[in-house]
Amino acid sequence: MQKIDTAKIAENVKTLIQDQATLKQLKGVTNDELEAVYSLAFGYYQTGKYEEAHKLFQFLVLFDHLNAKYWFGLGAAQQALKDFQNATVSYGYCSFLNLENPKPQLHAAECFLALGDKRSAASAIYALEAYCPAGTDVGREYRAKAAKLREAIGEEAFAALAQEDEKKA
Repeated sequence: MQKIDTAKIAENVKTLIQDQATLKQLKGVTNDELEAVYSLAFGYYQTGKYEEAHKLFQFLVLFDHLNAKYWFGLGAAQQALKDFQNATVSYGYCSFLNLENPKPQLHAAECFLALGDKRSAASAIYALEAYCPAGTDVGREYRAKAAKLREAIGEEAFAALAQEDEKKA
């Protein structure tokens, strides 16, 4: 049985927290190696092998928790598996890492709507509209998609959010 080196573990945890290091850096895994895993995960996802994709995306976010693309892939796999609650968390991390990317916010809204949580779905659309650059092709595309989803959510959910914002101000 291998002896656990608690001092080494403590040193690694301290490095992770203080230096915003990733497990990838601590273990010496290269970007090319992770991109090879990503390609495999993405291939599984595209061919409907969501369980396999999910496992690989979990591996990727474990090794590089600062890569928004990996979080998005994990969220997409979770959404495909109808694990909407966890998908919203993954999309949230992805969005946090890149606020101007409207994709995770839109998909989070879809997941919240699937969970019957119209208020949170409205909040995700609200964030998309607030941060998504309006003057770009991607911005126009996702604002149009958000407008359609807004109809499914219902304006009363957005009105409730606006009232909450007014109370906070």
